Amino acid sequence: MAMYGGLSASALAMLTQSSAFGTISQNITNMNTGGYKSSSTRFETILASTYDTNSDVGGVRTYRVNNIEQQGEIISTTNPNDIAINGKGFFVLNTAQDGTGQSFYSRDGAFALKNEGTGTITGSFRSDGSIDITDANGANTVTFNHDNSYLVDKNENFVQGWTADESGNIDPTSALTSLRVDRFAFVADAIATTTANLTGNIPADSDTGGTQVFKANIFDATGANRSFELVLTKSAIAQEWTAHFDTSSDPSLATPSSATPQTLNFGTSGELSAGTTIESNLTFTDGTTVDFSLDVSNLTSIGSTFLYNGFDKNGRAPGDLQSYSFDQDGHINGTFTNGLTRTLYKLPMATFANTNALENRQGNLFSETTESGEPAMREANLTGFGTFIPFSHELSNVNLANEFNNMILVQQAYNTAASAFKTMDEMTKTAADLKA
Repeated sequence: MAMYGGLSASALAMLTQSSAFGTISQNITNMNTGGYKSSSTRFETILASTYDTNSDVGGVRTYRVNNIEQQGEIISTTNPNDIAINGKGFFVLNTAQDGTGQSFYSRDGAFALKNEGTGTITGSFRSDGSIDITDANGANTVTFNHDNSYLVDKNENFVQGWTADESGNIDPTSALTSLRVDRFAFVADAIATTTANLTGNIPADSDTGGTQVFKANIFDATGANRSFELVLTKSAIAQEWTAHFDTSSDPSLATPSSATPQTLNFGTSGELSAGTTIESNLTFTDGTTVDFSLDVSNLTSIGSTFLYNGFDKNGRAPGDLQSYSFDQDGHINGTFTNGLTRTLYKLPMATFANTNALENRQGNLFSETTESGEPAMREANLTGFGTFIPFSHELSNVNLANEFNNMILVQQAYNTAASAFKTMDEMTKTAADLKA
């Protein structure tokens, strides 16, 4: 039985070394695949179950070890849709836009925009309804014209994240959603002006009855600009002025806000000691009203020069989403056409109790297994977990030098097993010839 055991063991050795070579080939083939995680082949002894442990009938078999936890090299890119993970964690993906499909996990953060119902849009296009990706010398954002555009991976799986509220706050216990980032995905609603601040100087040596005029704009509830003039008139009392709002700068203004002018006393220092707020109620011919408080505490009356240094106000016009960008915490921050910037989403980091037990799937993806455990959704920058690096891409973790070393070892083992098989075959033939 020793001869047949030798044949069996040699044959198994060649099969297992072939399997090991296949793993090496797979690693080398994917050495430039972004986010690819290499595998290693391990060997274990097998014995025929019908023989005892002293039997020479047995062989070897392989099992694969995934090197998923090993970090790949991170390189910089000029694509604003690229983002890498440095440390533990995975991007979360779903095959369905509504999140009801199959979940996958990936380290490949080379994302793109997909217009729902069409193919993935990449590249740099102009005036044809596509997107324009700026280079590293540009605004470092993505500008687009598409409706219903979602972030997807190269397999067109939808990237998942937490949605922020209107204040930009994130609830990491909330459900994950697909990340829609087209211009109509979010709207920055109009907000009427409620407070404003005037900074300037009016001449202290003005003649009685002389006027100084400050022109400014405010937002109404629809976000439209409304113009007005604040007119200051010098009284006969030193350093005393009266203030009222005039209609001359806006013919649609039906009534001035202050029928009774407000008195401003600047005192000997030229600064207001009291009465630093003017309450306004402007009514326009279309019935629109704007109530706001004007802070004039930064208004002075010194010297002989009129200065209009600035008029700051709150409120805003309505705005559509204009662009977005990633940050190191995984926030996706949107900039709107009205100048507002706020957080739209946050990318989670999926972690597993046994990362190397994840199952490799088509398209450089992973799925959970019983051995890996269920994913835990964590925020970036927490102790022991990864961070996001925008404008970056993680390469594979394949070590080419190690792969060639392994290839030499596998080749030697295969050749040796083949020689043993050939020798045992010749010995078997010799034994058979003896019977003849």
